[in-house]
This record gives sequence, C-alpha cells and structure tokens, in this order.
Amino acid sequence: HSRAGVIQKGVNYFTKAIDMGEIALKKINDEEGFSVNYLIFMQQLSNRYFNRALFLLTTCQDHPEPAKAEKLGHTDLTTCRDMDREVIDNGEQVGFKGAKDVYFELLMGRIKGLLLLIKMGYQDPWGIEDLFDEAHAELKSALSAPHHPLFSDMSPAGHMQRLDSALIEFHLLRANQQEDNHNDDNDNDDHDGGDNTTTAATTTRIDHIKMASEIAIRMMVEDEFVIGECALLALRALIESTLIFTIDEFAGEDPSDVRSKLFQYR
Repeated sequence: HSRAGVIQKGVNYFTKAIDMGEIALKKINDEEGFSVNYLIFMQQLSNRYFNRALFLLTTCQDHPEPAKAEKLGHTDLTTCRDMDREVIDNGEQVGFKGAKDVYFELLMGRIKGLLLLIKMGYQDPWGIEDLFDEAHAELKSALSAPHHPLFSDMSPAGHMQRLDSALIEFHLLRANQQEDNHNDDNDNDDHDGGDNTTTAATTTRIDHIKMASEIAIRMMVEDEFVIGECALLALRALIESTLIFTIDEFAGEDPSDVRSKLFQYR
C-alpha cells in the first residue's frame, strides 16, 4: 500500500465511525429527546471528530488532496469544540458533565492534541489556554472531594505534573515561535536596511521561558517523585532559562555553570 492509500483508508475509517455516531445520536434524540444519554453520545461523537481532525491535519501533506484534507481537519476541530461546549453548557442544566475523571482526561487529550498541531506549525485553532484553565479548575475541584475517582490510579501530584508538563511544553513552543519570528524580522531588516526593533517579540519569548522554568522549579522542588517524561520537560525548561537569565538571577552562579550541571541530569 502507498502512504497516500493508507491515509485515505484511515480517513474512511474515521468517516464511517462519525457517520455511525451521527445516526446513533439522531436515534437517541428521536427516542429520548434531550437527555443525559444524548449528551454521553454527543461527547463520544465529539471525540471522533477530534480524532479525525488530528489525523487529517498531521497527514494532510501526504493526502491525495492536501488542501481539502486540511480544510476538513479545521472544520472537524470547530465541530468538536462546539460539541464539547454544548455538552458542558447543557450538562449543567440536566446535571451531567461526564464522569469526573473522564472529563479531566478529555481536557488533557484535547491539550496534548493541540500541542502536537502547534508543534507542527499550525496556529492555535482552539484557545488552548482556556483548556489549561478548565483542566486546572477540574483538578482543584477534585482535590476537595475525598476518594475522587480521578485519583484511583494516580496521585494528585502526578496529575498536576501531567498538566504542568503540558503547560511547560506550551510555553517552550511559544518561546521557539517567538524566536523564529525574531529571526524572520532580522532577516527582513537585513534586506530592508532597517533597524532591528523586535523588543516586544524578544520580551514575550523571555516571558514564556520564565513561566516554563518557574513551573519546572515548582515541580522539581515540591514534588517527592517526578514522572520521567515530566522531569525531562522540566529539565529542558531550566536549561533554556540558563540562556536568558543573568548571574544575579542565579544568585551569583554563572548561568553556563548552571547549564553544565543541568546537562549532567539528562
């Protein structure tokens, strides 16, 4: 099978699953009207749209019709976001938001998927920072409930690390994008003979690295155990910080010495 053929086959599977979900949702609506069951099925259908969106947007360059695939991917993301919102808004009226542990995992899944798209160079098509806020609020709410199902397999600190490491990844991605924009501006200035006034972009990049490193420090200092993947991201953020912080900000330590010590932990 050619790569394009495999991709087309994958799209067909996703499309079939979505079509079946749409039929099931309509059937429930006809039989029960607006119910908890209806919202459960809508959330499942929303997940299918999200999965097809990720598949299309990450493979569209090898799709037989790249532009068409990319457009459908963006449409699917919009559909998924609208459905997620409808489940939340209407769920509050009928007392449903999905199982508490499932909703946090849903948000984490959306965040990780969007981070992948941002990493590939797509503009944030959703408003990922809102998802971070929602996930944080959900985790905070869970902490106040004894024996919350979210913590049956992983401790609160573990879930916080997962969320924090995703936030670190987001800030590092944003910092890299600012660096790319800064370099592009410098290239343009070289061609135009203008002055290199890109302070705003540089400041924003520094802010993102500072935020990433602050989260990393909290994780490394406060948590007794750190998940391997989270620790590596935290370490990366701290190494990045040594490239922008001064000796004063490292309490008299030379940033290059700090960087050398951090590299030993990789």
